Amino acid sequence: MLWTKEAKDTIWLIGLQGVNYLVPLFVWPYLMVALGAEQFGVYSFGIALAQYLMMLVDFGFNLTASKQIALAQGDELETNRIFSATMTAKLLLLCLSGIIVAIVSVIPAYIVYRNIVWITWLMVVGNAFSMFWLFQGLGKIKLISIVNTAMKLLILPLVFVFVKTPADANIAAWIQAAVFVGSGIVIVWLTKKLSLAQVVPIQWKDIKEQLKSSFSIFLSSAATSTYTALFVVILAYMVSADEVGRYSAAEKIMRSICYLIWMPISQAYFPRASKLGKENPIEGKRLMRHLTLFIIVALGFAGIAIAIAAEPLVNLLGKDYTGIGTIAAILSVVPVLIGIGGIQGQMGLIAMGGEREKKAFRNVYLMAGVIALVSVCILSYIWGAVGAAIALVLAEGFVCVSMCIIEQRRWRTIWHS
Repeated sequence: MLWTKEAKDTIWLIGLQGVNYLVPLFVWPYLMVALGAEQFGVYSFGIALAQYLMMLVDFGFNLTASKQIALAQGDELETNRIFSATMTAKLLLLCLSGIIVAIVSVIPAYIVYRNIVWITWLMVVGNAFSMFWLFQGLGKIKLISIVNTAMKLLILPLVFVFVKTPADANIAAWIQAAVFVGSGIVIVWLTKKLSLAQVVPIQWKDIKEQLKSSFSIFLSSAATSTYTALFVVILAYMVSADEVGRYSAAEKIMRSICYLIWMPISQAYFPRASKLGKENPIEGKRLMRHLTLFIIVALGFAGIAIAIAAEPLVNLLGKDYTGIGTIAAILSVVPVLIGIGGIQGQMGLIAMGGEREKKAFRNVYLMAGVIALVSVCILSYIWGAVGAAIALVLAEGFVCVSMCIIEQRRWRTIWHS
């Protein structure tokens, strides 16, 4: 397994993602200091809402459409049909996301965030045209990663030039939006230039088929967003903007380090896992075992690094962020939980499983969403950002344990059939 195409792609992607996540790791602390906790909280609210709306527009297509494209390779007509139906569905959902932003911008409790949410909505527009699912399904994930990396290297450094004071929060949001819009434009051009897929006439039933196929994954993503992007939105309703800024700072640092390792593995191996689930389940099980071991070791060390660096963060970011060390220490266990749950869920249940496993995957995240929603409302009311961090650990822990149990039950069924 070690030197398969996917393993080489993973090494490539870790390098690219290294740049992808290291650039933000330099930018985020700078923004935290330049904007101060309050305006960084305002900025983080806009980013969090945009991420939530990206989830709506993606609608689970990054897993379901990617799998369909991978299985349809060699069939140009089917690939074009999937492409056209998926993009049409995404554009309809993009319109819905614009309506949601309009509603949020007039809610009294969110008036302070009005300008930022319209600027960051452009991230949703750009992301709608990223076509990650197409490139992943075709095994060209390196190409789209190069585009995303190049855009971050070209655009994000502008933060250091144009963002100097708390009054520059909107400028920071415009720069972040430019990364997504720029990537979307380049990816649309590449798709056409390389003739990867083209728009063909489709019927409404094709769109409904894509939406129906992805609905379970969407529900899972919506539940997941309760304790990712939506946590910040809920926290912003209950506590001050500077408290939101402290939680967002710790959470973003944790996720950047976690995704640096987890995302390349997920992106590189998902198409192969999809094929093995259909053609060679035993080899698929072996693949998952190797990946799980690697994830435990790599993300375990990442968590230890986050815990060790927790207190020095305060000295780096300034007195506005007093208390961030405690939040970061609590969140240090999350990377391993995300990695193990991701391998068992995305690789095992979605890539290698069928409709029954997809429903089980959905149900886990729906239950986790309920747990997250209840716990964040109670714990953040009592302990603010620290309570939100504890709620996140509870939700991710539930997902990890549940995915492991369901995946083991699935394999026992396979062995005895």
